[in-house]
Amino acid sequence: MKTQFIFFYLLLISLASCVGTKESNKKDIAIHWKQQANDVNDKHESFAELTIKNVGSTQLNKSNWALYFNNKPCTQLDVAKAGSDVSIERINGDFFKITPKKSFKGLNSGDSIVVSLYTNSPVIKYTDRAVGFYFVFDKNGKEEFYEPAYSYGSLSPEMAQMSKSDTYVVETNEIRFEENKQLSKIALSTKDKIIPTPLNVTETKGVFDVSKIKEIVADKNTQPQAQLLKEYIKSTLNQEVVIVDKASTPSAIQLIKKEINSNTEAYSLTIKSSGIEITGSNKGLVYGIQTLRGLLPLKGESNAIQCAKIIDQPRFEYRGFMLDVARNFQTKESILNLLDVMGFYKMNKLHFHLTDDEGWRIDLKKFPELVEVGSSRKHPTDKFSTIPSYGSGPRGTEGISNGYYTRADYIEILQYAKARNIEVIPEVDVPGHARIAINAMRLRSDRLKTQEKLKEANEFTLDDPEDASEYSSVQGFNDNTICPCENSSYNFIDALIGEFNDIYTEAGVPLETMHLGGDEVAHGVWEKSPSCKEFMKENNLEDIEALKGYYALRIAKIAKRNNVKLQLWDDILHHAKGMSPENLTLNAWDNTWGAGTEDFGYKRANEGYNVIMTSVSSLYFDMAYTKEVDEPGFYWGDYNNTRNIFNYLPTNLFSTDHKLRLGGIITKEELSSKETLTPKGLKHIKGIQGALWSETLKGQQDAEYLLYPKMLALAERAWSTSIVKRGDSKKKIGERLNQDWNVFANAIGQREFNRLASWKRHFRIPPVGAIVKDGKVEANTAFPGLTVRYASTSDTLDENSKIYTTPIPLTEALQFAAFDKYGNKGRIQIISSSKKSI
Repeated sequence: MKTQFIFFYLLLISLASCVGTKESNKKDIAIHWKQQANDVNDKHESFAELTIKNVGSTQLNKSNWALYFNNKPCTQLDVAKAGSDVSIERINGDFFKITPKKSFKGLNSGDSIVVSLYTNSPVIKYTDRAVGFYFVFDKNGKEEFYEPAYSYGSLSPEMAQMSKSDTYVVETNEIRFEENKQLSKIALSTKDKIIPTPLNVTETKGVFDVSKIKEIVADKNTQPQAQLLKEYIKSTLNQEVVIVDKASTPSAIQLIKKEINSNTEAYSLTIKSSGIEITGSNKGLVYGIQTLRGLLPLKGESNAIQCAKIIDQPRFEYRGFMLDVARNFQTKESILNLLDVMGFYKMNKLHFHLTDDEGWRIDLKKFPELVEVGSSRKHPTDKFSTIPSYGSGPRGTEGISNGYYTRADYIEILQYAKARNIEVIPEVDVPGHARIAINAMRLRSDRLKTQEKLKEANEFTLDDPEDASEYSSVQGFNDNTICPCENSSYNFIDALIGEFNDIYTEAGVPLETMHLGGDEVAHGVWEKSPSCKEFMKENNLEDIEALKGYYALRIAKIAKRNNVKLQLWDDILHHAKGMSPENLTLNAWDNTWGAGTEDFGYKRANEGYNVIMTSVSSLYFDMAYTKEVDEPGFYWGDYNNTRNIFNYLPTNLFSTDHKLRLGGIITKEELSSKETLTPKGLKHIKGIQGALWSETLKGQQDAEYLLYPKMLALAERAWSTSIVKRGDSKKKIGERLNQDWNVFANAIGQREFNRLASWKRHFRIPPVGAIVKDGKVEANTAFPGLTVRYASTSDTLDENSKIYTTPIPLTEALQFAAFDKYGNKGRIQIISSSKKSI
């Protein structure tokens, strides 16, 4: 992150008549954003200053230009406070435009103006800053683009305070040190080495030398599993093995297809000094293979693994993860990498958020307009354009804002997932979050009308052209909601499911579940739609809430008719009447501690809905690890580190205290009035799911930083048995969590970071904890097994630097970081003699 005010000097190419020609009179413009404070007025707005400076030699004229940018997502700007010389206009979503007023006199070289940005939300992190700046100059009626130099001011730790009532303490070296002190390094048993923790592990005498593996014994029914194991042995041990139907040498691995405990996902793994047996159904065999893979030696470990008998099966049938590739894209290769990690940790559902207002990422034969309109973000050139969002700029960036999966890409993803027991659940988000779908179908309709194909033109339109309703979605869109009063909307949804069915059939993978969103439908939609007024009268629907219920019932019937299960976000129920649990599973996400919604998921389960716990406060991975200004991510739901996810008790949410994101805690006692699970409701909790929304992600590394090691804690809670036993006190649960966390943290620090590194995955190694005591620095790490290294600030801190073992006299400023065995390190911390830590 940048920590100083810097103006970059770039040459402005030929932008407009107001600044000269392309060949001459080139100009430099620099933009600087600086956050000043939060909670600055009675509206509790944050305040930032945007400086536009002419650092060139030619005047920036007083007109014929506009400056476009993206403000912090899901916020409003107080455009009336922009200043005397410019105006700010919200175009849509997070996309804004600055234009000069008549009073603006232009900028000579060296001159600057300051624009005030008052935002109705706190700004506490660098990932909150305004981004995506570009000028559009009018040159004789032709638009020309220029992306100026951009810099931003530093954020002090104190600026992480959201409001005067925010008492949540920003993490420091000293706080980390005290937390890390609770951990101790241990020797890992066979059970400790396996994440997620198996049901039962019995170590037996002897060891097995994995370097002697030459054969995998498999019959015709276990060939796919044998091929997967062969790949893993090659990639982990660099050994070639052959698949045979009968062992000819000792030390073979035998795959036996046999269901265990009437559970298709159960398996047994027996490691003897003479060989290995894995038993289970097709799915169980894959999980047994993953467990064996987890015991194979990592860098620096012996080839001899402990003999043991493992019997294992999952707690939940649904162990999911949702990835948003609509807001910002992830390449096919990134998805395959994710699937391999998910498969290893025995996750079995990829909820694939493919569409939203800011991106459409799947090519469908019947509707080519969807990727035409929605696969890239650029400066709007017509009424159908998908506007720049999240810093996309005038042309977007390939593989980040721009990109989509071809049919062949998606089929490859499906088949790769199937081999790892992972169901890919596609999500097309409707009726809200559907701006691209609406515009694409308008484009399709207009084209067909020019061909005089009027019947086809109206077949899949998604809006009422006469609708005068006024609304703004959470993300600030005023035109993103499908009309449920047009039969053509249901035609589209029906055809959409059919398109996915065709792709899955071609892949040889059944489409079992379709997710159709249903979330965040804005207040005010459809209220001034003539079509809806008539439709509601015809169908005896008394209000908009009844209309929402009608819509949900109808799409559930469409899904059932297509032989797929329907999944929706649970807030579709918040303001809907007449819905039914039939053929419907809900993702219960809205549980922010202290908001009053903590028990919504339990209420739905008790009502008979199948529920996937997807709680924002513990399972949204886009929530920042900590409150520190340079930790990327959101925080509207909570701060969400790996320990927070590990502490998640999906069927016992109210058995412990919980931190509040503005400080303090909400106690178990204060939560005693919340609705808990009935025996019926418990049966309807089908599993848990993590979620990573992608507004702040600019590529695979950004995603993986927030994914790992959080996903390991998610896998633990999804697979392993509940730590809560009947009659447990809050104290007892807390003690058990602490004990289990010490083992889990050791497994990550000693082994899993090195595993992820060997797979070339990016991940977050936490900064060290440190204190200065009696003139000496003491340091520790959150994951025992990592190596703490240090160097003076005049030297480079890397994997060759000195290893910290005992307190170090602080005679000069020192830098510290935690390292894995591959040289990856956490964020560097500087300890100064003039300050305890900075």
